[in-house]
Amino acid sequence: MEDNEEFDEKDDTAATAAPRGARRRAEGVRIIGAEEAARALKEGQAAGRRPDDAPRFGDVPERPSGPKPAQRFPLPGAVDPADAVVRPPVAGHGADMPHWTEPPSGEVPRIFDPDRAGGSSDDLDAWSGLSASAPRWRDQDSDWDNAGFDDVASLADDELRLGALDEGRSEHSDLFSFDEPEPAELEVERPSPVTTSIRTRQAPPPQGAQRRPAGGDRDMRTAVGIGVAMAAAALILFKAGPKPALVLVTAVVTLAAAEAYDVLRRAGYRPATLPGLIAVVSLMIATYSDGLTAIPLVIAFAVIVTFLWYLFGVVRARPTVNVAVTLFVFMWIGFLGCFAALLLAMPNREGVAFLLGAVVATAAYDVGGLFFGSQMGSRPLAPEISPNKTVEGLVGGMASAVFVTTILIGVLPGVHPWTFGKALALGLVVAVVAPLGDLCESMLKRDLGVKDMGTLLPGHGGVLDRFDALLFVLPATYYLVRFLKLA
Repeated sequence: MEDNEEFDEKDDTAATAAPRGARRRAEGVRIIGAEEAARALKEGQAAGRRPDDAPRFGDVPERPSGPKPAQRFPLPGAVDPADAVVRPPVAGHGADMPHWTEPPSGEVPRIFDPDRAGGSSDDLDAWSGLSASAPRWRDQDSDWDNAGFDDVASLADDELRLGALDEGRSEHSDLFSFDEPEPAELEVERPSPVTTSIRTRQAPPPQGAQRRPAGGDRDMRTAVGIGVAMAAAALILFKAGPKPALVLVTAVVTLAAAEAYDVLRRAGYRPATLPGLIAVVSLMIATYSDGLTAIPLVIAFAVIVTFLWYLFGVVRARPTVNVAVTLFVFMWIGFLGCFAALLLAMPNREGVAFLLGAVVATAAYDVGGLFFGSQMGSRPLAPEISPNKTVEGLVGGMASAVFVTTILIGVLPGVHPWTFGKALALGLVVAVVAPLGDLCESMLKRDLGVKDMGTLLPGHGGVLDRFDALLFVLPATYYLVRFLKLA
């Protein structure tokens, strides 16, 4: 207390000595000990700060009123807890509660067959009301072979699959065609599988490996015999004049178009074959009779008739894609082939010599490419399009086209009006254009998944396979003749 009194005296002295007008410092807070606090409470210095009815430290609460509990916790071991606690009565609510609010019954379904385990079927009877039929237990593979289990057979789906689930849908079918129901009397024609052999993608042979000769799966003797026979027939008809040559050329172009339409049909398309073939024949005859002025008329006729073919339902198929493939074959084979008729229509029988030069140059390219490719070919030319074609075969075929055309057409007498220089120009043009026609047809065959366009010419495939390069050579020869003013 002496330190505290000294502290108070110093505070008072400082307050008295403070100048007039200065703020007096607030009273400080002093922390006292437990003995001093007890002494202050005993002397009544804290009286009046707490209400009289407030509980104080050490007060004992009053005893609770009401009945005394039967037991006190912890319960003795001999006392049942269910009897020790008295539960209040539950007031009635007067409403029906859902079944799931009821207390659990304790029933558990039996997971083993009671007949095999020797148990009872009471549990199964308790659960039988939840299903129309009792559960069937199958714990062996032989249980599924029981003829009585007809519910397994009901899982099979024998309905007609449509759209993407249709197993007979071809690559070119429309996924959404099932939205439009077919007429009841119309029989849906499914495309038959392509019977020609399918080409598979082949990786380029390793460096230094022995390569299989080009055309190794063909009968070369048969191919040579058929080639000689066709050449002899062509020379005879060409010697007879322009009109017999026109009959031969029209037959070749029409057969090639028929093979293309047949391959497209087997691939899943529905082209208008009859209007397409009629348009091809009409274009060949009209071009020979009236020249270039007949080409737009026949093309317009082919386009309009093809549209009407699907408009009037002669062929019930998707019009967009099938009109396109019909006109594609007509333009590819018919339009390019009609330049042979334009060559034959030139006066003084000179057109026969022009067409003969184009045929000889193309045949020289084919034979030279086959020979050099089979003997020396090792580097693939376009493995993604035609695995059997090689760079050596391409170079050999181009050289053969230039050499043979120059010798046979430009040097040998009697092939008027070809000269050495003009025959050389024809050989160079054919050497560039013929490989393009050959590769383009191979590209289409790879896309359609066929090896040959037909089987009409043994050892060669189809007519289109033999004259694919000539289709590109014919317009090039015609405009070369016009450019050189040979006619």
